[in-house]
Amino acid sequence: MLRDSRQVLALLACAGILIAIIAQLNHALAPLAVTVSAPGLLIAFAALRLPTRTGLALVLFSGLWLDAAATTPFGRQAALLGIAFGFLHNTARRLPREETLIGVVSALFVNLGLFVLLAVIDLGSLPDSSAGALRLLADLIVSQVFTTLAGPWFLSLQNGMLILAGAPPPNRARHPV
Repeated sequence: MLRDSRQVLALLACAGILIAIIAQLNHALAPLAVTVSAPGLLIAFAALRLPTRTGLALVLFSGLWLDAAATTPFGRQAALLGIAFGFLHNTARRLPREETLIGVVSALFVNLGLFVLLAVIDLGSLPDSSAGALRLLADLIVSQVFTTLAGPWFLSLQNGMLILAGAPPPNRARHPV
C-alpha cells in the first residue's frame, strides 16, 4: 500500500509539471488562438505500466487537477480520463507495455478519442459551428504534434520519478497476441 501511495504521489508531481508546461505553452499560443491539450500523456503510462487501482487513482486525481482550472463542469475531465484509462488498460494486455513508441502511440489515440468526444459534446453549444470545427481541427493537430514530441520525454520522466521515489513500476510479463 505504501508503494502504491508513493507511485501516485510521484506521478502526480510529473502530471503537475506537464500541466504547468501546457498552461505556459497555451499562454504563449493565445495570440494565435490555438490551444494545446495532451490528456493522453496523463493516461498512457498509468494504463500501460501500473496496476489498475494505482493507475486509476492517478488518472482520476490528474483529471480533478485539470478540472480545477477548467470552465467546464467539475469532474468532467476526471470522468473522461477514467473511462479512457479503463479502455486503454484493458486493451494494453496485448501490447508491449514497456516500449516508448507504444506509450506515445497510445497517448496519441487517447488524445484523438477524447478530442472527438469533447468536440461532439461541445460543438453544438458554439454560436458558429463551422468556425468552431476549424479551430478544433487546428487544436487537434497542434496537440498531436506536441504529444508526439513531448511523449518520450514525459514517459521517461515518469519512469525516472518512480525509480527516484523508490517505487518502480512492476515488470509485467508480455502476453502473446
